[in-house]
Amino acid sequence: MKYRVQSIGKVFSDKAIKDLEDKLNRADEKGYRFHSVMEVVQPGCAFFGTPAITYLAIFEQVDQNAPPLN
Repeated sequence: MKYRVQSIGKVFSDKAIKDLEDKLNRADEKGYRFHSVMEVVQPGCAFFGTPAITYLAIFEQVDQNAPPLN
């Protein structure tokens, strides 16, 4: 089983939610199944800036010949 991870950001306006829906549908069409979302903290620049929270979407590669996600 293989997994792919994509950053999906942290702002979820109505447009961002629609964009995420489209991203999930495109991944499914390419042979990937949505698995989960993970929250991560990215450190600031050179560890001096303010850390930023973002979210990662995790996809399971169902089709062994699926092209990479973009």
